[in-house]
Amino acid sequence: MRISKTSTTAHVKNLRKGTKDIPLNLEETFNFLVGLLEPVNKHFEVKASNSQHYELWTNHIYRSRGSDARYKKGFMFASVIIFSKFVSFYFYPLYLSQELKDNLSEELKPYRSGETCFHFSKPDALPLTELSKLIEDGLHFYKEQRWVF
Repeated sequence: MRISKTSTTAHVKNLRKGTKDIPLNLEETFNFLVGLLEPVNKHFEVKASNSQHYELWTNHIYRSRGSDARYKKGFMFASVIIFSKFVSFYFYPLYLSQELKDNLSEELKPYRSGETCFHFSKPDALPLTELSKLIEDGLHFYKEQRWVF
């Protein structure tokens, strides 16, 4: 399994350069997605929490691979970012678990953009039960790996 320490902070820095007013529907979508993560955030460290960006990380210490191997602390669980036309939901367990990818519900697949990213633009179109189940399954996977307790 390949673990890389990635953050979505660079996306947010690029957004701030051309900051405009955020449409209300995107703000509501962002708040819904952050609300879905709130029940599990006691297991994680909140690394970013503002009106455009929310990010959860583990405190797990792991050793990186390669010629410059060293011990590192934490990797991402989930991130929510408001962009100009949609809200992105990055879900890192999909990157680490083939089983989670294979069991991804059909209702979520149209929103998927890339390996671990989902794009949503309207709060009433959110597949809440499927997202809640995905988050619970991701937390269960992290607990199985003993990355969170």
